[in-house]
Amino acid sequence: MKYYKKRKKFVILFYILLIAIMSIVGFKMVVNTGASTMELVPASSAKLADSFKTLPAVPHHQEIFRIVIDPGHGGKDPGATGVSGAYEKAFNLSLAGRVAALLEEDPMFEPLLTRTDDRFIELDERAAIANDWNADAMVSIHGNTYTDPMTSGTETLYRHADSIPLAETLQKHLVRAIDLRDRGIKEEQLKVLSTPIMPAVLIEVGYLTNAEDERFLLSNEGQELAAEAIVDGLKDYFAGAQELSLEQQAKDGSDEEKSLGTSQSGEKKVYFNGSAQDGKQVALTFDDGPDAMVTPKILDILKENDIKATFFILGNRAEAHPETVRRIAEEGHAIGNHSWSHPNFTEISMEEALNQVKNTQDELNDIIGYRPSLFRPPYGALDEDKVEAIQNMDLAIVNWSVDTMDWSGAPAQEIIRTIDEQLKPGGIILQHTANGKNHLANTLEALQLFIPDLKDQGYSFVTVPDLLHLPESQS
Repeated sequence: MKYYKKRKKFVILFYILLIAIMSIVGFKMVVNTGASTMELVPASSAKLADSFKTLPAVPHHQEIFRIVIDPGHGGKDPGATGVSGAYEKAFNLSLAGRVAALLEEDPMFEPLLTRTDDRFIELDERAAIANDWNADAMVSIHGNTYTDPMTSGTETLYRHADSIPLAETLQKHLVRAIDLRDRGIKEEQLKVLSTPIMPAVLIEVGYLTNAEDERFLLSNEGQELAAEAIVDGLKDYFAGAQELSLEQQAKDGSDEEKSLGTSQSGEKKVYFNGSAQDGKQVALTFDDGPDAMVTPKILDILKENDIKATFFILGNRAEAHPETVRRIAEEGHAIGNHSWSHPNFTEISMEEALNQVKNTQDELNDIIGYRPSLFRPPYGALDEDKVEAIQNMDLAIVNWSVDTMDWSGAPAQEIIRTIDEQLKPGGIILQHTANGKNHLANTLEALQLFIPDLKDQGYSFVTVPDLLHLPESQS
């Protein structure tokens, strides 16, 4: 009997010890699976999202900028699995901790992490954290994945036009620092980027499914370089914001148009919208055309409603459909340059970019007898040096304030809801005349519904040159 009791105690003790060992090992695997070179950096004294609601909201005096750093995935959602077996959620958390620690050391910033451990947070909750905390910017950190193990590089994603300057700046600094392939900035309809009320971006630092990318990203050196680049990018972005704020104050608080930046003269800007002081004006814009199917139908709808719009035209499509380009001009609509073949200007050389613009200007001049004064970059993406070069061609760069995502096949009611939520006086609405799903039937349906609705709300439809007080053609 004594032997049995002793044996029973020994078995119980053995199982308790085994469970404890398995728990410790399991925790380490979750935090740092396969990433032997990656040291998880604690968030130091950075505030955790759990306690953000107890923090008082502070007015924005442009002295301290609140930055929400969001380590993607977490908990039950591991994200991508790297070549080595490392989970993306651990990489995201480690890099985010390094970024937060660096931001804490700079009196210019106050960081907040959406998570500091391996927990799962819903996407809409991440955005709510940033909104409730009255943040100045939100940066979501991720590692990328793809079926092709040779795919490599860094890209930065945005959802709304007001986030483009932040995306451009962070992408530029990150690519320069870590020297991975520059995949540019891209617009994506991601939930985590859709509801923040401040500039918000998602950085895909590199591909964990690429052996070389992963080896670098999981190393201490790689993470240190990436973290420093993100912080340097934020400094660059907000330094520019402070300069623009001072310029704005000097203009007695007038509601001028947003801009990516200014030239040395301070005169040329990248426009996202017009001035609300001009009343409830809105500019309809259409990209990627013309074609022989959708564009004529759009022109019919505009004619029926007696309104004018602006068409940003591709050179190769103008060459293929000159009669449609002439109709656009003859019916009083404005025309802009949208490049020759719609490349991402952040992924091509300066020479190629300028040829894309020049060849389209020449083609449009041959068809309609003048060179437009407007240029819209494909995807709304431009490197800083190309912004200056295109402005030096006497072109005004125009993006948008309302993206209907019509090309994606979004239903007409969703397009209308987006316009209702995002449109303000002086707004520029982005739609398309080609390159959309189902021949853009959703765009045509939405147009017939929201044009009379906006008129009932007191909006008047104007061309982009009228909205921005710019000439329609180059002198």
